[in-house]
Amino acid sequence: MARASKYSTTTNIVMTLIENLLGHGYCVTLDNFYTSPELAETLLSNRTDVYGTLRSHRRGIPQEIKSRILKKGEIIGFQKGKMCILKYMDKKPICMLSTIHTINFVEQCKKKKKSNGDVEDIITKKPKAILDYNRTMGGVDMADQCLSYYPTVRNQQKKYYKKIFRQLLNQSVWNAFVLFKKCGGKMTHLDFRMNLVQSLLQTYGEKKHLQHPVADRLTGRHFASHIEATEKKKMPTRVCIVCSKKFDDKGRRVRKESRFECKQCNVALCIVPCFERYHTVQDF
Repeated sequence: MARASKYSTTTNIVMTLIENLLGHGYCVTLDNFYTSPELAETLLSNRTDVYGTLRSHRRGIPQEIKSRILKKGEIIGFQKGKMCILKYMDKKPICMLSTIHTINFVEQCKKKKKSNGDVEDIITKKPKAILDYNRTMGGVDMADQCLSYYPTVRNQQKKYYKKIFRQLLNQSVWNAFVLFKKCGGKMTHLDFRMNLVQSLLQTYGEKKHLQHPVADRLTGRHFASHIEATEKKKMPTRVCIVCSKKFDDKGRRVRKESRFECKQCNVALCIVPCFERYHTVQDF
């Protein structure tokens, strides 16, 4: 499908991702970063519906949606063909766009526990568009929240493709956990991740071999020397093996470079006090 360059970036992103699904009568649910009248019209022309929350400053939104101040429970809406744009006041104003909804309200029953322990049913009314949105996007919001507890993308990571890989890897772990729960699994999200790590280590992990026997490290003769220069570096350095075992106040591993090494052990060491400590202490 040819997409004109006049479309915004967000519209082009959505159209690219669902290109193979267009024209089959699907309905797409979006958050406010992507939803726009432009996207709705483009999808409708491809026999595809859409609904989602909307940012009030988007181009093509009626001025009254932007400026009208509503009381709690009030709603205003505008219809253009199949496209409906509405604004509803809940605890805060909510703007939505939908090609399958109107401003119709539906009843919602919620249970509330009283101070004496009794439970009462509370009937409220909300626009059907908002209830459907909460129902379909609830899983996405829950996934985002759970994944935020186990961040895999580092802020200092510069390579965009590494960020994408880490995010996809984290998402695949969550997807596996969801399937695990659907099959009757009883683990928590944390336990599932821990078991996954243990399984991968048992299958693919290798024991780290010491570069030099511990006994020889503590009893042999050792001499400090400068790390030999190379063509690229006249004064090369390496990470001190003793310092790298330490953590700072923020829980980050200490990284300290040294120009000295023990050739017998093939490790870099700060001349004081790490060289002596490495060769005299069992657990440095």
